[in-house]
Amino acid sequence: MYQQISVIQAEAPAEAMLFVRITYILTAMLKAPIIAVCLFSLAFCSCIQYALSSSKALEFTIYADGTTHVFYQSDVDPQSPDFVLGLYGNTTENLVIRDQNGTLLSSKMNGNNADIETLGASSIKVDYDTPDLVSKNGKTWTFRVDSPIDYSVLLPANTVIVGMSTTPSNLQVVDGQSLISLPSGPADISYIFGVLGTSQTATLSIQKARDFINTVNSENIKTPLASEKLDEANTAFNQGRYSDAEALANDAKNLAVQEQQTALSTPKPSEDTNTTPILVAAGAAAAGTTVFIILRRTKTVTKEIPVPQIPQNNYTPPDKETIFRLKPELRQEDKEIIAFISEKGGRVFESELRKKFLLPRTTTWRAVKRLEREGVVEIEKVDQQNLIKLQKVEEDRQ
Repeated sequence: MYQQISVIQAEAPAEAMLFVRITYILTAMLKAPIIAVCLFSLAFCSCIQYALSSSKALEFTIYADGTTHVFYQSDVDPQSPDFVLGLYGNTTENLVIRDQNGTLLSSKMNGNNADIETLGASSIKVDYDTPDLVSKNGKTWTFRVDSPIDYSVLLPANTVIVGMSTTPSNLQVVDGQSLISLPSGPADISYIFGVLGTSQTATLSIQKARDFINTVNSENIKTPLASEKLDEANTAFNQGRYSDAEALANDAKNLAVQEQQTALSTPKPSEDTNTTPILVAAGAAAAGTTVFIILRRTKTVTKEIPVPQIPQNNYTPPDKETIFRLKPELRQEDKEIIAFISEKGGRVFESELRKKFLLPRTTTWRAVKRLEREGVVEIEKVDQQNLIKLQKVEEDRQ
């Protein structure tokens, strides 16, 4: 009897143990997919949150020769070792990439992409030039781009917009240059350079402005600012001030574009009174978003274009007066460039010259090469940029 009782007690715990283990396994198998889904959702939401919080800026500055300077700024994942950036245009010049502290970052070109080594950076700023975004047909220049984010375009001075393939979100004149804010997507902007000072060109500009204003007015859109500016253009024309008349007519057309866009972006009142609170809320949200974007872009526009660090070595710049004495045949603009380089310690980057004298890239490069032929400067490559350095002019080089 005792042996049977002992056997029964030994078998019962074994069966119970087997039952408990099977139940645990089944429960774990049911919970595993749920846990995996939760973890995946959490990771996906984190990625979405990071992407949405990533502030981006894209600006195009077009020079008079058709070269376009591109500025791009974006937050990046500091835990990712690299960042792939798609560049605009097949030709890239003067590429400079920096992190949030101004430290230069290395990159490798792979087709139209730049593989950037972020080195733990949380934000990057990219500057480069490309001649591939602007084409010319006769007197008409056309800027063409397809951007995945909102962006701005700054046209050269003394230009008149003759066509746009998309509706801009904002258009203003800054120091005589048209600054256009555009939504994401493809866009073509056609413009021409105005020839000021003749009766014919002034008459043509006034007629174009009048026709455009009449077209906008035919859409039941009032243009008081543009009409007032057009009256000023007519007054200047009657007084024989053709240059002023043409400039005022161009301003009138640009004002008409702004007033048209403002009217089209303003929601029309609905006959259904129940939708009034919704329209009011939507208008307030749109106004708040517009103010935020303008403030943010204004802050971005004021950012300095980054340049690499000048190598530290035992360099002693020559005296500019000695250069002027030994090279009396230099042009006045060449002397101004030499004086600026001398003030900067005898060495500057080409991008600094363009910024100082507001010259297009090709004009600056021609001036630098002219000084190089005269034996006044020498050119070095530093981090994909041209470093212009004054060199000593010997007596026998005259």
